[in-house]
Amino acid sequence: MKKTIAIIGGGVSGLSAGIYGQRAGYETTVYEKNSVPGGSLSGWYRNGFAIDNCLHWLTGTSEGTPTNLMWKELGVLNEESKIVERPYLISSETDGVRVTLWRDVERTRQEMLKLSPEDATEINLFLDCVNVATDITANLSHIMKLAKTVSEAETVLSHFDFARRAVLFAGLDIEHWAQKFKSRAIQNLLLDFSAKEYESYWLIVVYSFFACGNADILEGGSIKIADNLIKTYLEEGGRIVSNMPAKQISIKKRKIPKIEKKAKIKTKYAEKILFENGEEISADYIICACDIKYVFSKLIRKKEHKTKIMRYVFRHKKDFPMYSSFQAAFSVDGLFEEIGDSLGFECEPIEVGMQRINRIYLKNYRAYGDYIAPEGKTVVQCMVIQYNKDFRFWRRLKKTNETRYKEIKTNIANAMVSEIVRKFPKYDGKIKVLDTWTPYTYAKRNNDTNGAYMRFITTAFSRKANISCEVKGMDNVFLASHCLRYPGGLPMAAVSGKTVIDVIQEKEKPLIPFVGGLVEKVTEVVDKKTGKEA
Repeated sequence: MKKTIAIIGGGVSGLSAGIYGQRAGYETTVYEKNSVPGGSLSGWYRNGFAIDNCLHWLTGTSEGTPTNLMWKELGVLNEESKIVERPYLISSETDGVRVTLWRDVERTRQEMLKLSPEDATEINLFLDCVNVATDITANLSHIMKLAKTVSEAETVLSHFDFARRAVLFAGLDIEHWAQKFKSRAIQNLLLDFSAKEYESYWLIVVYSFFACGNADILEGGSIKIADNLIKTYLEEGGRIVSNMPAKQISIKKRKIPKIEKKAKIKTKYAEKILFENGEEISADYIICACDIKYVFSKLIRKKEHKTKIMRYVFRHKKDFPMYSSFQAAFSVDGLFEEIGDSLGFECEPIEVGMQRINRIYLKNYRAYGDYIAPEGKTVVQCMVIQYNKDFRFWRRLKKTNETRYKEIKTNIANAMVSEIVRKFPKYDGKIKVLDTWTPYTYAKRNNDTNGAYMRFITTAFSRKANISCEVKGMDNVFLASHCLRYPGGLPMAAVSGKTVIDVIQEKEKPLIPFVGGLVEKVTEVVDKKTGKEA
């Protein structure tokens, strides 16, 4: 009889664990709190327009790279997949001067040097490092032949020239890196990319991936990727139960023989999962494919089971900041070709949560496919980084005055429309608000801590913490999440699903007692006298 695995959470981690679990011979079921699986990898429709909540680029679009192979295993990419190659990663404008990170790195270099020759040293350091990293990524499929696993390949890569160059950016977050440039246009380009606390070489790595075609987008965006994962899982025989939020994991103490105690076998196990609707289920193994803090504050309430690194992270919040975002999506009567893929630009001050912003980052989703909007139209979105204090603002507002909560969201979106029209007058009367969502939306929908849909930020000085998928003191409960491995994101979410199944399979190997009470896991036992398998 097949052993069973119950997976709490139907995001990328949960679906990946389900797919690999089915292929490993287990009977898996995904329990998803929402009506539709996908987690943060989601999209939805409003008035015939599609809204993409997640995908800005997909690491692994380059043939032969380890992540590309994994996406093919999961059915995300196949022979019918169409990869959209965008001309640039990000573009930013300051005082009428536009700076762009083009796919062609040398074009970027020439434009930056022409714009700000006094920044030549910093520009060349940045782009030389990108070129070296690009060469490594472009040849990664050949490098992988020398290594058995991704982690071994990463060790091989660390000996390349990139490590020598990247050390020049050690200890620099994006905010302080930007200050090294004299040009305000280049400074704002870097700051428009992501949260300012991120380590500087994070942008270098992403740009290198993009330059060699390993960070493009799949036509269909988040909706297509989620649909492909769900389809693959169901075809493998998996089962999805929607609208099933988990309430608690019931934990019991197991009586074990003395010989196993000496081997430090875990003594506690999960007896069953209790759901909000009153239902209970049991399984041989439970995988918590959801927010890690939620697991240890809601599902498993005993402090002794928390991983050491998670205790460290949440005790040192300043070293491990978390961020979310306020987002607004707009329908446009037109293609908005003026900004191409995206553009950051200055605007009149707008209060968003507890912040006052003076720049807007506008992204055009037309390239994602015809499904985005009717012919001749498009969808553009604005995203504003939000932190813990902003989350508390939105949560308090939502719980105390929902009418005011909705009103403020709408006012922010309308202010954004006014600034977009001020920048691009031809779209006056052609832009309408489709939807708005806040950090509280992410917390409510996905149980994300403080609405943080991303892993905690590994700053220039914080530890690049990796978290074990095993739960301390428990022998049948495991974790799967993009938060487990640096740097997080979609690939790490999928990797965590594969990893947890590998760990469970390892536990399945038989335990053989030896003299002295030690216990080892072995795949076969050989009789020393006969040479035959015992």
